[in-house]
Amino acid sequence: MENINPIQMKILSLLLFKPGARFKELNIDSLGTDDFSYHVRCLLAEGFIVKERYSYSLSSKGKMLAGKIDTNTHTLEKQPKVGVLVIPHMKFGKEEKFLIQQRTKEPYFGYWGFMTGKVRFGETLEMTAGREMEEEAGMRGKFKLCYELHEMVYDKNTMEQLEDKFFHVVEAYDLEGDIADKTQEGNNGFYTVEEFRKLSPNTTMRTIF
Repeated sequence: MENINPIQMKILSLLLFKPGARFKELNIDSLGTDDFSYHVRCLLAEGFIVKERYSYSLSSKGKMLAGKIDTNTHTLEKQPKVGVLVIPHMKFGKEEKFLIQQRTKEPYFGYWGFMTGKVRFGETLEMTAGREMEEEAGMRGKFKLCYELHEMVYDKNTMEQLEDKFFHVVEAYDLEGDIADKTQEGNNGFYTVEEFRKLSPNTTMRTIF
């Protein structure tokens, strides 16, 4: 619903502060009755508002959407992305090695680093880390939340902010399964810290180590 009509966005904004508003109270722009009725009907049909006799209020679904609205501009606010950065490691003899991936998709195509993935709606961080590691490397393990990274990405020419991302850094240990050397997401392998430092270009070596 990012492209929701501006009039409908304004109705949702108003209902944040005035639940139980009547039709006339919502039509602060004095639109024609037919035009304004159309927008109210759309919101009712989408389940964002409910009608009780002669008044309107936000539904549970509508409250969730309206909570993302900038009430000054009546537009949806941009939200940071939330993801996980998974650090899988295991012993090979006496040597500790880390599961590193060379990305084969944008952004950072060709870069070496740890697997990352967006947290899906309804997932815990552990569920996201497990899903990403199995999908991208064919392995399973146990997980421990370590800390959080905040990354803001800017266009290097215009300095326009392109992304705002929060990564929950999750350690993966007691690994199981056979590593998938290649998947659609990237090329995988186990490397020591010293070996990782020699891989170029890389995205996370300085941040993590």
